[in-house]
Amino acid sequence: MKRWLPAIALGGALALLALGAVFVLQPGPDLTDAERADAIGRELRCPDCQGLSVADAPTGSAQEIRRQIDELVAAGATADEVRAHFVARYGDWILLAPASPLAWIIPFAVVFAGVGALATWLILRRGRDAVPTERPSPEARRRLHEEVEALDA
Repeated sequence: MKRWLPAIALGGALALLALGAVFVLQPGPDLTDAERADAIGRELRCPDCQGLSVADAPTGSAQEIRRQIDELVAAGATADEVRAHFVARYGDWILLAPASPLAWIIPFAVVFAGVGALATWLILRRGRDAVPTERPSPEARRRLHEEVEALDA
C-alpha cells in the first residue's frame, strides 16, 4: 500500500484540479450592463496605479476608462470586444490576467511535474535503501541447525 501512496496522492490532486475546472468553466447567470461593465473593469489594469484594476482605482484615467467601458457595454459590445478595444489602445499590458492560456497552464504543469519527480525520487530512494539479502551458505545453515538443536536439548 505504501508503494502506491504517491500515485494515489497524485491522482487525487489531478481529480481535484479537474473538479475545480468544471466549476470554473460553468456559465454564470445573466448579468446587467452595470455588472458586466464592473466585471470588465476588474480585468483591466489602471494606467496610473500600481497593480490596481480600473474598477478599484480612484484616478481620473480609471474613471475615464470606466466611462468608456459603460458606453461600449451599453452599445452592445461583448466583454471580448471591450477587452480587444483597450488592448488595441494600450497593448496587452492593460490586462490584469494573462491572455495566453499557457500562462495559466505552465504553473500547474510545473507543480505536477514537481510532485511526480518527488514521488519518483521517494520510490527510487526506498528501493536503494533496502539491504540486499544473501542466502545463507550450506555451512552456515548447518551450524545454525546444530545450534538450534543444542538449545532444544
